[in-house]
Amino acid sequence: MHVDGYRVRSVTTEDAPDVQALLELDPESFELLEGAPLRPDEALEVITELPPGVPPERKYNFLLEPEAPAPGQPGGAAALLSLVEGFPDDGTWYLGLIIVAPAARGQGLGTRAIEALCAHARERGGTALRLAVVPTNTGARRLYDRLGFGFVARRLRESRTGVLGAVDVLERRLGQLG
Repeated sequence: MHVDGYRVRSVTTEDAPDVQALLELDPESFELLEGAPLRPDEALEVITELPPGVPPERKYNFLLEPEAPAPGQPGGAAALLSLVEGFPDDGTWYLGLIIVAPAARGQGLGTRAIEALCAHARERGGTALRLAVVPTNTGARRLYDRLGFGFVARRLRESRTGVLGAVDVLERRLGQLG
């Protein structure tokens, strides 16, 4: 996978401290996304969590790190992408989580990262990219609408604390490489 201006590296459980540091940059956003407060071991959960019946080799986590951080910008990861191949069906890839560091927002990184994920999935035979977004996350919803994601369904999702909350399931067809 390639995102201009960023080094993209695959994440393993050994990278949990880097992932945790990124999550801790904006715990309020994480709580909005996940419906529960950030835990001290959240990174390990993000890295290893899988939908039922999906084998671990179909889970991909990527950290995006600036190739050359701007003067005055903090180093470290600018974004985390968590992706599952073949869920909920063989041709669909599922974006389980995208987190962009506060200092990297508003610069088009989310757009470029999602476009890179679409290309990554399409190159591997994927026909669609699916995700879920909380209805109150209007900024993310605007981004997904602009990038061609369409509404599939509204579902209830239970947080780790047992609270039920609505999510909108969105999907973008990937088409053929041109």
